[in-house]
Amino acid sequence: MPIQVEIFHFDRLVVGIGRGVVTLPEYGKFIADLIQQGFIHYRKIIDVTAIDSSPITKELLLAFDARLKEYNKTPRGPLAIVARRDRGEVALAFRAITSPGRPIEIFHTIHDARAWLARQPVANVITKPVEDPKPAKEEEEK
Repeated sequence: MPIQVEIFHFDRLVVGIGRGVVTLPEYGKFIADLIQQGFIHYRKIIDVTAIDSSPITKELLLAFDARLKEYNKTPRGPLAIVARRDRGEVALAFRAITSPGRPIEIFHTIHDARAWLARQPVANVITKPVEDPKPAKEEEEK
């Protein structure tokens, strides 16, 4: 699995760790799962230090982010991106033009990212997981 996800509900924190080659559809699924489960307002750490290479360019990422803003109206939580010093150009571009008012910082260690996120407030958003539009099997049998 290219993106390993851990969710810490008590801290309202999502940690996503990318490994190997991560594609835009894989990143999209990661974000869609957060929206569907009602966690998009949580603080997030995205660790891309173990990504070998990625076909995700800054242009693709920015276009994806623009579509996400149209689709999802729930406030997104603070984001800490952990990137290697020699490969942070996409993270820098993303930070430069993302939603004003949404805290985003780039770090070189997950420990620094976690310390910064601990100081960031999380919106008190009441969310419900997005329900599957397919009827339940029990309802079909009635």
